Amino acid sequence: MSDVVWLCNMHRNPMAERGYRPVGFPDVTRPPRDHSVGLAFNSVIERQTHHLPIEDHEFPKQLYAVKRWADHKRPKRHIMSAGGALVVSSTSAKVLRDHDMGASRLVPVDLLHPDQKTKLDDDWFYLFLGSGKPCFKAEKSEGISPLGNPAQLFMIRGSDHVSHGDLVFSDDVLAGPDIWFDPAITDAPIISDRLAQALKAEKAAKHWDLLKCSVIQQ
Repeated sequence: MSDVVWLCNMHRNPMAERGYRPVGFPDVTRPPRDHSVGLAFNSVIERQTHHLPIEDHEFPKQLYAVKRWADHKRPKRHIMSAGGALVVSSTSAKVLRDHDMGASRLVPVDLLHPDQKTKLDDDWFYLFLGSGKPCFKAEKSEGISPLGNPAQLFMIRGSDHVSHGDLVFSDDVLAGPDIWFDPAITDAPIISDRLAQALKAEKAAKHWDLLKCSVIQQ
């Protein structure tokens, strides 16, 4: 059994942030704050961030690229934030399905051009993280920013200098599914070494911006 796990650090990469909105939400510079479609999408993103339940039907079935940002023309990524929602390509989805996802799941979504009709190439899926492993050892880790006082949440900020091995988890993290979240770390899927190696074999791991984490015995 491997003594490492990997944290998906893609949120630190500006290339991973893509400007998408749910169909029905207007493509204007300052969309109305009380728009029902926008409010529903914001609720999904908020619950995704805090790992709260989301039903499949609550995810918008279609997201379109905001025209002025032209993010649909940027190079394809195998995992990205589409308007705040975590979305993966068919390649990533296939690898995930071949591993133990636990309570996490994939929900299909159509990514559209700004005309809100033409589909982008490939199939796409929301990635909902449903399994948690509270194994993060903040007192033994380096380079990650605490949120609040006393610190109960942590995140990797763009200004942080985090290297392979700086983040530490207890060995309980090695049991259970191959993809999960840690309740103490925001916006960061964590995966097993076997899943990381499978993503590398499919040439998708680069987009996951994987950061190797240490595992120690309790």
